[in-house]
Amino acid sequence: MPMPALSPDQLRELETLYRTCEDARVRIRALIVLLAAEQRLGVGEISRLLRYHEHTVRRWLARYVAQGTPGLNDAPKPGAPSKVTETYRQELGRLRGQRPADLGLAFQTWTAPRLAEHLHLKTGLRVSLSSMYRLLRKQPPGGAPSAPVVAPTLPVTCITPDTDSD
Repeated sequence: MPMPALSPDQLRELETLYRTCEDARVRIRALIVLLAAEQRLGVGEISRLLRYHEHTVRRWLARYVAQGTPGLNDAPKPGAPSKVTETYRQELGRLRGQRPADLGLAFQTWTAPRLAEHLHLKTGLRVSLSSMYRLLRKQPPGGAPSAPVVAPTLPVTCITPDTDSD
């Protein structure tokens, strides 16, 4: 399926999406369409260049043709909507910026289980530990470095470069 010619406005919209979107998956999808529309590359060339399967390249080109730029976003996920509200997320971010002892609690650092329990008592919403870890990974740290969240059950897998110089 050859890519239909795009208007200057459509190309500009794709270029803006490619340059400004923070979601890497959406940026790659915009790039797929740009390569097909501007460079007139075929599915095979794009798939080799970007190291994506041809089926994937075809799917995103077809979604763009059918839905335009909104079609490059992820489709809604099936299942029940999240119980976690924006207010809950904001409270989690606020708590991460505070020391537990400053709130009158008997411990010095937050852990995911402690955050989950504290937020349950405060909001009435109980989330699983796996959900709390997922929320913590998605949320940028909200507080000062003096208020770390400790995850005692997760192994540390960070590799740091050797900074010693000879």
